[in-house]
Amino acid sequence: MIGVERTARILTAVADSEVGNLTEIARRTELNEATVLRYLNSLSSLGYVERFNANQYRLGWEIFRLGQRAFSNQVPSDAVIPTMERLVNEFNETVNFAVHKDRSVVILEVVEGRRAVKKVSDVGQTDPWHASALGKALLATMPDSVWHDIVASAGLPELTPHTITSTKKMAGEIADIRAHGFAVDREEAAEELTCVAAAVPTPDGAPSRYALSISFLTHRLTAESLAHAGTQVIAAAREIAAKLP
Repeated sequence: MIGVERTARILTAVADSEVGNLTEIARRTELNEATVLRYLNSLSSLGYVERFNANQYRLGWEIFRLGQRAFSNQVPSDAVIPTMERLVNEFNETVNFAVHKDRSVVILEVVEGRRAVKKVSDVGQTDPWHASALGKALLATMPDSVWHDIVASAGLPELTPHTITSTKKMAGEIADIRAHGFAVDREEAAEELTCVAAAVPTPDGAPSRYALSISFLTHRLTAESLAHAGTQVIAAAREIAAKLP
């Protein structure tokens, strides 16, 4: 079990590290460099880690392949990808599909627009509940007691000057999402980025497990285009719901 735990810690450290060198990974895992290097060499030989620039490490192709297989095992790709691609074709912006898993918002799939000037999301990334359109869209489908509990546990850290940091304001935001059917992240997670999301509805009205979003650079949006994006992401979420088993 020690070896498995160390492997998991090292892979997480590689994914989270800013520099990706041996010293940083060892610091993040609280293991000595000799031990970390031994594990990195083994992981590199298996394709789970890739070495570059002589002394830096990043996740390898095998991790991506496994991640894609995990996604396909959770949701049939033909139920999701065509709808995401249709939104990309209309808006030419990045479209994200996420799941509520283990009290986190996890990105399952990303289809990027051709004119994106920066990478918005990665598969496997977690989004903040309170500051992302995906997170807020999912929260709005939950009973008040449940979303209050999630927010209390996750906290409301200020990520930008626009982040909602009080439960009272979040309650107002949830009410607004329920009234309009879609959520908006107004530069709350990252400046210059506005996202529009809708939860994938469930047949019995239970809390949604999945949500879909479109990410825009804020200057590309007007009030009219934002409202149109909301209408389209709601329709897309319903389209996906009709295809899910």
